[in-house]
Amino acid sequence: MTNSYQKLAVAATVAFLSLASTEAKSVQAAFIAPYDPSNFTLTNTNANGFVDTSGAPASITLTGGDNLSGVFGTTDYTTTALFQGLVSFNWEYFSFNSSPQLDPFGFLLNGNFTQLTDNNGSTSQSGIFNISVNTGDIFGWRVATIDNAFGPAKVTLSNFNASTPATDVPEPSSILAILTFGALGLGSAFKRQQKQ
Repeated sequence: MTNSYQKLAVAATVAFLSLASTEAKSVQAAFIAPYDPSNFTLTNTNANGFVDTSGAPASITLTGGDNLSGVFGTTDYTTTALFQGLVSFNWEYFSFNSSPQLDPFGFLLNGNFTQLTDNNGSTSQSGIFNISVNTGDIFGWRVATIDNAFGPAKVTLSNFNASTPATDVPEPSSILAILTFGALGLGSAFKRQQKQ
């Protein structure tokens, strides 16, 4: 192998490795690994709520408490963020109670509750929510109950998206650039060899 071919091979290898090793987060839709329902935890505090995962991976339904205790309770469904990035989802809420303020629904991030339902709205509400999370954050959803009576609220979560690890496969434009670079290098080396 001539010296120019060796230089070309080294340059092509360096270019390929640098393009292939660039890491970008990809986004995954639906409740599938690593965010499938088996990786979430259901926690009831003075509540008897439950989660229905029969619609997964497309959707899940979280139902809050209604244990007739007459006091506040929560039903949480949480997991750990395995990667930094965006979490987004659609939600559809319905309360069997007389007012949504008696069964608020919202998002949990590291124990902090962000209410998504409008206390002054109807018993049927919906929306889209997104938030950035860091690796190791605990995130999920909460259906609270102020009175634990007169019927629970339920929320269907769909179009769930969360960041996942990037693959090491270059995007199509990177592959095209690599092939173009290689073809130009080989053409140049071939011309030099013909001149000798």
